[in-house]
Amino acid sequence: MANTAECIAFVNHKGGTGKTTSCISIAGFLAKNSCKTLVVDFDPQANATSGLGIDSASLQHSIYDVILDQCDGYKGVPITKVLLETDITNLHLAPSEFDLSVAEVLLQRVKERTGVLTLILEEIRDVYDYILVDLPTNSGLLTINGLCASDQVVIPADPSIYSLEALGNLKHTFRDIKRREGHPINKITVVLNRYHVEHDVFAKMFQKRHPSYEVEVRLREMFPSVFVVPEAIEIYDAQKNGIPISHFAPKSRAGKAYERIAKNIIEMTNAKK
Repeated sequence: MANTAECIAFVNHKGGTGKTTSCISIAGFLAKNSCKTLVVDFDPQANATSGLGIDSASLQHSIYDVILDQCDGYKGVPITKVLLETDITNLHLAPSEFDLSVAEVLLQRVKERTGVLTLILEEIRDVYDYILVDLPTNSGLLTINGLCASDQVVIPADPSIYSLEALGNLKHTFRDIKRREGHPINKITVVLNRYHVEHDVFAKMFQKRHPSYEVEVRLREMFPSVFVVPEAIEIYDAQKNGIPISHFAPKSRAGKAYERIAKNIIEMTNAKK
């Protein structure tokens, strides 16, 4: 039986939740576990591209050109022409650039406009074990395409009340996609980033909890699978160096947290086979 990659969309309508950091960190640990992994940067901000050490200004082709290939009257390239090796073994990238923002308009003219990414990825799903798609922070056609192509979803969140409100709206988006596109989104993992670990013994004694704790409790009421990633300077340093924390500081607290998430994804995928 041919291998078929598990496609995982990383999504949140709210910015600043650590979405891209979660995507490339988990991708790095999947690659470390000998899983052939592809990151598809489907966000015009191209943060996953720079986060994996690629300068988007130097690109000959990007995922934008792959979208063009699906639009009548435009000349693009197949996805096989944009795949790049990274400095990490087993980890490839389909890079992005700012021009991808134009794709929302172009996709409006495509007949099966919500299934374009699904069609694109079909060409390479037998090459990889995992395809991780980093989506923009909106509810437009790029995001809907990513969700329709996904087998499971990772929702990065931050410890704020606004993050909880955004997750409520996201669940409505999932329901709309199931109703309109017939694509159920049932396998959901939430990653609570920048989690504050309480070290103050007096705060613990008097139960003066940091908002991280309250948000975690609410998330566990909303979703069955929730992981926390502690706040850590190593994440900032990894971003600055264009290296995922899986390969920059894997033994840090944040590194170990992302590693647990990657291993859980592998276990869930193996259990499905």
